[in-house]
Amino acid sequence: MKPDYKLVAKAKYIHLTAELAAEVWPECYQKFYPPKQLAALVETLQSADAIEADIDEGANYFVVLLGGKPVGYFAWKMENTALHLLHLYLKPAYRGKALGRDILASCERLARSDGKGRVRAEVHTKALPVLAFFKERGYRPGAPEPADVGGIRMDLTPVEKFL
Repeated sequence: MKPDYKLVAKAKYIHLTAELAAEVWPECYQKFYPPKQLAALVETLQSADAIEADIDEGANYFVVLLGGKPVGYFAWKMENTALHLLHLYLKPAYRGKALGRDILASCERLARSDGKGRVRAEVHTKALPVLAFFKERGYRPGAPEPADVGGIRMDLTPVEKFL
């Protein structure tokens, strides 16, 4: 079954994306942050208000639908020379089924068609399977960089692929 990508533009899809984030982020990050910090990160970065603010600043969010069922989401933003992949999250049952690979390939095609020379993203430094996912697709990791999100430290590793 081929996935559909629904552009997040209306309030109901913004709230759906926030609900997906509230479901997926704890599973992804529970081993790195205590529950209170994780809840604060989700609220700061992926609440409906935060998603709406991202969209207002030029981010493009998409809900991933499989058979009409929401199974994840991703977001990107065009920058001067790159497509910046901001988020790519899938529910655990839908990982390893080529959805992430196809989304990444779509972003690369979109970047090329817009004249961008690279795709870049940031990955949690301790998320080794995610770093491996990007490396297997030709992305080069950079030096880890600490980020402060509402007083919570996140260690992020930039990854990029020149097209």
